[in-house]
Amino acid sequence: MGIDWGAFLLVAVVAVVSACFVVTVYSVGLRLWSAADARAGKYTVKDDGTIGPATAGFPDPAAASTAIRSFRALAVVCFAACGAAVLYGVYLIVPAFH
Repeated sequence: MGIDWGAFLLVAVVAVVSACFVVTVYSVGLRLWSAADARAGKYTVKDDGTIGPATAGFPDPAAASTAIRSFRALAVVCFAACGAAVLYGVYLIVPAFH
């Protein structure tokens, strides 16, 4: 009885790659959602680098509605991809599902 080091290495690599995928795609989704909020005029970055409420000089949110919808749609796609990856991982782990 011994350890199959090839299978162990394969499982370790797949686990690391999947975790990195989920974290990266979720981070991209958060960034897209934040970009949509910034274009919608919910907040602005001040000269000193801090984030605060939108000021009067911010662009008209109605003019950027296509970009806002696109960013939000891409963010939702990223979140859905993360959810699908997690659910697929649970499906692979739980033997009662297959």
